[in-house]
Amino acid sequence: PFFPPPRRPHLCWCRGSQHQHQEAAGGEGRGEERGALAAEMAAPPPKAWKAEYAKSGRSSCKSCKSPIAKDALRLGKMVQATQFDGFMPMWNHAKCILNKKNQIKSVDDVEGIDALRWDDQEKIRNYAANSSTTSTATATASSTAAISDKCAIEVAQSARASCRRCSEKIAKGTVRVSSKLDGQGWYHVSCFLEMSPTASVEKFPGWETLSHDDRGAIIDVVKKGAASKQETTSKGSKRKIGDIDMRNSKAPNLDGSTSEGAARSKGKLVVPCEPNSSSADLHQKLKEQSDTLWKLKDELKKHVSTAELRDMLEVNEQDPSGPERDLLERCADGMLFGALGTCPVCNSCLYYYGGHYQCNGHVSEWSKCTYMTTEPVRMKKKWKIPDEIKNDYLTKWFKSQKVKKPERVLPPMSPQKSVGQSPQQSLVGEALDNLRVCIVGQSKDTDELKQKLKLAGAHFSPRVTKDINCVVSCGGLDNESAEVRKAR
Repeated sequence: PFFPPPRRPHLCWCRGSQHQHQEAAGGEGRGEERGALAAEMAAPPPKAWKAEYAKSGRSSCKSCKSPIAKDALRLGKMVQATQFDGFMPMWNHAKCILNKKNQIKSVDDVEGIDALRWDDQEKIRNYAANSSTTSTATATASSTAAISDKCAIEVAQSARASCRRCSEKIAKGTVRVSSKLDGQGWYHVSCFLEMSPTASVEKFPGWETLSHDDRGAIIDVVKKGAASKQETTSKGSKRKIGDIDMRNSKAPNLDGSTSEGAARSKGKLVVPCEPNSSSADLHQKLKEQSDTLWKLKDELKKHVSTAELRDMLEVNEQDPSGPERDLLERCADGMLFGALGTCPVCNSCLYYYGGHYQCNGHVSEWSKCTYMTTEPVRMKKKWKIPDEIKNDYLTKWFKSQKVKKPERVLPPMSPQKSVGQSPQQSLVGEALDNLRVCIVGQSKDTDELKQKLKLAGAHFSPRVTKDINCVVSCGGLDNESAEVRKAR
């Protein structure tokens, strides 16, 4: 008899140790099921797209299969990774994505858009705006088609049916509409058009079976409804214009010294502003700020070496680690707006990313610091240049810099992030929010620990109760303590 050879065990480096898994019959199928389950349980990516300038020329476009040059704008679609538990970008040329339709639905779906040059930001914003307009028109067309698919029109064969809107009987020989939008039922044509004024009754099944007179009567009803709606709208607009005229008639006369469009109110000159003037001003400020930042980064890249960038960051107590593009971003931010203070939670360095400043340190050996803020503390002094650096460009810039730095204008927050939170409000407290802590015992670090936990969003209780999530023991664990026994 033939005995198949045993299958080789494969080596797995799980949990930091080398051990063997013996694959049984059907193991591959179970592996696929486990992989699918892991993909379902994995957390979704924070944003669907990622935009940046290529760090090297090694990546290839997934659309045209050609290499992406270094420093070229690329867009990555975030997909589930196959080699690790997380997400990875599938890079494409920006032009390859922007030439397609309905790829980027919203600007909020793009990570890193505010770190791009302003012209590239505008390309993505305009594309997303056009995509949203197209999707809205498509949704309207699809809803109209759905109404047509679920409705029918015919002549009533009897007088037993009642209209679901007005509850009156539908006379025999009159035209009625059958609708499945809100359950199966019959409607008068006029009642149905009141519920769905945008419905195209001439596209309903059964329209061709109606007589010429019935079709004309229904078209007259449709036109009458549209005319009454337009008349109501025009009356409302006339009423608004009249109100404006009445308000203007009560305004005082303007003298010749007052410019056109301005009015005097109690001795003060009041200039009416446009509704979108604030957003237009913010848009202009962000554009000027982006152009200034990129101009400075281009000059630093041209005249300053990477070692000199690290020395500048180190002497100004900033994080000197990372690639050249991160060093340029931190130096430009500090030179224009001032050196950043340390994180109030873990005393690590802060850096700008995604419309806010966040910490890159660790609270402990196994957990990262999650501190984020839109109002970072800046050092009120000049940006320092190390004495050992002999760079003509940096020396000239240092002599021209001012002590008082302007504040950085941050982009407006998306609706998902700004719910219940103002744009200038600190984002501290996301990690330990709603966590109730009880501290047992006393030590010299108790007050400092309480302050750090408060900054992280924790709430304190003097006693151990049922709603306590965490018990912290200071000065050694006392097993005889009543609070410790309650916690156990």
